[in-house]
Amino acid sequence: MKQSEPFTAMAERIERNPEFGGAVVIVPPNGEEAMEWLIVDSKGDQLRFWMKLKTDIDAMVQLIDERARQQQAFRR
Repeated sequence: MKQSEPFTAMAERIERNPEFGGAVVIVPPNGEEAMEWLIVDSKGDQLRFWMKLKTDIDAMVQLIDERARQQQAFRR
């Protein structure tokens, strides 16, 4: 997969969505899976948009932290 593919796919999804309310694509380093959000919100609620992203990103950070702690525990 090309690193740019998630961005191209999101652009296509945005064009097909008449109630576009925001979008974000994050491609982490080291071949990790891309994270994509397409918000469908005809009202364009900015608070809802940013809270959704913050909640999802916080969950991902917690998961990555837990994985790192588990790997450290096995190395001891």
